[in-house]
Amino acid sequence: MIPKRAEVGSLLYEWNGTKEIQVEVGIRRGLPNFQILGCASSLTKESRDRIRLALEVSGFIFPLETIIINLKPAHIPKRMVCLDLAIAVGILEATEQIQIPEGPILFLGGLGLDGAVLGGQELLPYLWQNRNNQDVTLCLPKSLEKENLPEGRYYFLEHLDGLRIINQSVPQILEVSPLNSESQTWEKVFLDPFQMKTFQGLLYAILGKHHSILLGSPGSGKTMLHRMLESLLPLKETRDPNDQGIWTLGGDFEIPTKKRPFRSPHHSATEVGLVGGGLPFQPGEISKAYGGVLYLDEALEFKDRILESLRMPMEDSYLEIVRLNEKTKIKTDFTLMLSANPCPCGNYHSNNTCHCSLQKIRLYLQKISGAFLDRITIFQTLFETTNERCIQLEEYRMKKILLDRIIFRKTRKTPEDEESKIQRILDSENRTKLLSLRKKKQIISLARTIADWDLSSRTKEAHIREAVEYCIGYQWIYSLG
Repeated sequence: MIPKRAEVGSLLYEWNGTKEIQVEVGIRRGLPNFQILGCASSLTKESRDRIRLALEVSGFIFPLETIIINLKPAHIPKRMVCLDLAIAVGILEATEQIQIPEGPILFLGGLGLDGAVLGGQELLPYLWQNRNNQDVTLCLPKSLEKENLPEGRYYFLEHLDGLRIINQSVPQILEVSPLNSESQTWEKVFLDPFQMKTFQGLLYAILGKHHSILLGSPGSGKTMLHRMLESLLPLKETRDPNDQGIWTLGGDFEIPTKKRPFRSPHHSATEVGLVGGGLPFQPGEISKAYGGVLYLDEALEFKDRILESLRMPMEDSYLEIVRLNEKTKIKTDFTLMLSANPCPCGNYHSNNTCHCSLQKIRLYLQKISGAFLDRITIFQTLFETTNERCIQLEEYRMKKILLDRIIFRKTRKTPEDEESKIQRILDSENRTKLLSLRKKKQIISLARTIADWDLSSRTKEAHIREAVEYCIGYQWIYSLG
């Protein structure tokens, strides 16, 4: 006898992507036996009795034969219970008790003992990770109908009874896009000239995606200036398949939007919390900051090991996590911004008296290694402030100014030999000719960003000088002896 076969699809969620799982059902004559193969976890295997009772309660016939369920690809562990619906549909189709519509359909959901199709927000990561596959129709629990779902075609089932008429129904077409939330956080502020100069450097960092660090006295406005950037970040133009939704502390899934993330973890964060890790891999703050800003306030309070672990993702824009049984590679496109006090008491170089010895200051600043500083493009200090806050900034105007510069940066045409000319200038000057190749490339890139801010298609000598001041400003640290 030729065994009865059926094949349906489901989804398996991993942080680095959604995998399509083929649920292959084979039924042949023999003693009643129900096996689930394909690296199924104990949670998945528990569904055998649950599926059988749900089918019988719903009025379907459960075949008293040998049933083999094969989950492909077999090497991927299946740890979730949302394959119940796909397995049940495969059994019903193999025994010709239902007929499913033509075309690729993915079934996602669990089953209750009464035949109810179950599933809630815990299924949202599967759907948003698969949002780029518009050719596939999804069959989901009815409870997800009111949730924020990606664009696509959907069947919604409340009970297994609905499978009897699914071939006669038309899928719902949703044409909703991710939320484009633009919130104003500060509207209008007044800065003094020292704060404005520092803020200008931070705007360069946003425009050119340059890593930056700001040392300054307590109360000088370091955190305020960085927080002002959150609402100025440009919206994402297109959906990036590497852009991940994130889980909040309450266990809810945060839908990916066009708003760029601004992540600011506390200095007590662990290395796993910041970089990611675990088995299976759990994302860290650098993954959640994809496409946006990772801001480390009080950066010198972070452990040395944590800061050093950022060196590779800062430069290579990817992170590779290797464990005994798992190897995960993820993209980490973020702009790193740090702010810190210059000494333990914070008053070094300020108007207040500093009680720290030079040795204490050196040890405090040594938390940032030379190799780490070599990856920082913009280095600024904010030691002086004044009560004369005469510069007014309006949020909506700053957004427009930044957007104009972004558009100019994308459309301008730069002379082909410009980079080589800047390179020759840097090689000839005493202050820059001994710099590392990485640092020289940073100066060239930053000079081009400054020219873009001035809406200049050509990088001028003034732009190069300003870029040099930003890029080698950290050298005063070494003058401490």
